[in-house]
Amino acid sequence: MATLPPSLTPPEGLIIDMVTPLDRDRALDAASLERLVARVLSGADGLLAGSPLAGEALDLPLATRKELFTRLLPLVAGRVPVFFGITGATLEETRDLAAWVESETRRQGYRGPLFLADAPLWYHSNRGLPQICQTLLGDAPLPLILLNLPQVVRRRGIRFKHLNLRTHVFKKLSALTGIRGLIYQGEMRRFLHYHHATAARPGFAFYETDETRFLTRPGAWGVVSGSAQLLPRAWQQVARACLHPEDAADDPPRRFALWDLGNRLQQVSHFCQHQPVALWKKVLAAQGVLLSPAASPGDAPETADTSGKLLELLAGFAD
Repeated sequence: MATLPPSLTPPEGLIIDMVTPLDRDRALDAASLERLVARVLSGADGLLAGSPLAGEALDLPLATRKELFTRLLPLVAGRVPVFFGITGATLEETRDLAAWVESETRRQGYRGPLFLADAPLWYHSNRGLPQICQTLLGDAPLPLILLNLPQVVRRRGIRFKHLNLRTHVFKKLSALTGIRGLIYQGEMRRFLHYHHATAARPGFAFYETDETRFLTRPGAWGVVSGSAQLLPRAWQQVARACLHPEDAADDPPRRFALWDLGNRLQQVSHFCQHQPVALWKKVLAAQGVLLSPAASPGDAPETADTSGKLLELLAGFAD
């Protein structure tokens, strides 16, 4: 069995959360995937594929998710780190998919930076979670990024189920060296508690999923953004400026341009917040990136009026 890379550090900056291109029969659209990857590579510091957010992974068949991974690796070809979602309906399904990803990575001889991404509260409670994740790391010796996604977990409809990782549980999880970071959704107060819990892990990565919050109060490591697939280069400029404001400290015109661009990106994020996946797919199809705007059955439909207004808003960008 391969050993876990001890020094692989998650990338800082913009992680683009990609939609999963589907054809009208809701099978993976390989041609659209190729165009989408080519587009987002221009601005991404990392790619998140098959996520429970933009990737709709929890509503896709396992075979589709495996095909997505198989086709994705040669398209990325190690140019940026890849985060791949492995969360299944059950612990067993998650372990099987994680082991398969590790096996497929070896089969392809892929040597680019690769991280597993898992939202464990979808299929398990907080109780015993550090032991569960330790087992998962043993099944697939690849670095793991956790996802804290209360809005996603709420879909389970289980009464009394904790929607967030409990802070004392997260502290134990962060002590596992194979876990390298957290993709976070939720209240800022809890986010700060999680930061405090990882005081002994200075290299532990925290990624914000609230695009507006990142643009106004950037975190220490980066942002996971679905809107960025619409404007990858603009998002990359602003994300880097948010994380390294000192780079433009002596250039007032550039600072103003970045401030203005950030405000416009906030408008796009706000516009997309209620039905993002269907809207992103509709716009990407209108731009010729996707052949079809088909979404998973679990995703809310998007109205033509909304996508038309968003296209008008995007027309003002040079991306």
